[in-house]
Amino acid sequence: MKLTSKLIFTATIILSVTNFGCSSNLTAESTAEITRVVLDRDTKTSKRKTSSNKKKKKTTTSVETEIDYRYTVNGKSYEGYTEKDGDVQRDFQSGGRAVVCYNPSNPDESDVFTTGHKCGN
Repeated sequence: MKLTSKLIFTATIILSVTNFGCSSNLTAESTAEITRVVLDRDTKTSKRKTSSNKKKKKTTTSVETEIDYRYTVNGKSYEGYTEKDGDVQRDFQSGGRAVVCYNPSNPDESDVFTTGHKCGN
């Protein structure tokens, strides 16, 4: 029972500090200029033994798109960085525009989204 309680406690802490999607406090909106887009592929190979004692390799590749952007709030410039799952290069291109959602009480806290996204949803 103690192990279960520890696991539930740990999961609760992780969920409370992890930001899934758009944070509820990113309610203000501005226009962002995309300054850099880089595709990051991470390939991992693992080996395991099969029931016949043969070694079998398994390769997995994860893909993330790293995005740098800048935006202005009340005449002050800010820079942001985010990682999006998958290859979203066609949605975010260097020199292009996007929607930035930011925290009005702390404009450094932000995330960038495709045009048409409504902040605070």
